[in-house]
Amino acid sequence: MRVVRSLLLLAAAVAVPALRAPGALSAQTYPSNKDPRSTLKPGRFDAGIAINGMKQVSFSPKPAELDTVRGLTFINSDLAFATHYIYQANFAGFTIWDVTDPAKPVIASVTKCITSQGDPTIYGTLLFLSAEGGGNRKDCGAGGVRDPKDHMAGIRIFDVSNPKAPKLVKNVETCKGSHTHTLVPSPTNKNIIYLYVSGQQGARPDTELAGCKNGNDPKDPTNSLYQLDIVTV
Repeated sequence: MRVVRSLLLLAAAVAVPALRAPGALSAQTYPSNKDPRSTLKPGRFDAGIAINGMKQVSFSPKPAELDTVRGLTFINSDLAFATHYIYQANFAGFTIWDVTDPAKPVIASVTKCITSQGDPTIYGTLLFLSAEGGGNRKDCGAGGVRDPKDHMAGIRIFDVSNPKAPKLVKNVETCKGSHTHTLVPSPTNKNIIYLYVSGQQGARPDTELAGCKNGNDPKDPTNSLYQLDIVTV
């Protein structure tokens, strides 16, 4: 696996199509009193529900290992789907649900791994998770980062060939970390996939990852802020 960095040049002037006529005003709209969303009751597990065009067949609370009300540390983020499994990412790890029977989801495994925000992609038996937060450790630990060399930002790769026992196989480090990513299979080689990584944080210092650089010049090929990270797997 390797990271290929491509320079993105952002033009100073970009033509943006008009979304509405000049001078037109936009107004925020709110549901009326007759809208079923207006009367929903609050609640943690028993909040009111309003559904249109769908039917809820089950509800499964987060597993105890990833359940807390403390800020964003244990909040669920995104989902990935494959065969009869759902990969539910969390800022503190991920849960693999077996939905062979959608009315009765069963937890296959819970993996604790601080990986905010944890945007997931599944491809074959590999699960890819985006990592960008300052508390992410290379060893997935929850103790915070004390030594900069322990900080992990980029893509975590897990082997989920056994959904009951996922294994971390690789941390791919990038200069800006990974808030989200997009997986694209190679059009010419079925054994290769590419991950296009979107990072929102500033470039990491040399104490964490050599070769990263903050800058203002989009023409500078060493400027990490104007680079797109592409991971080849």
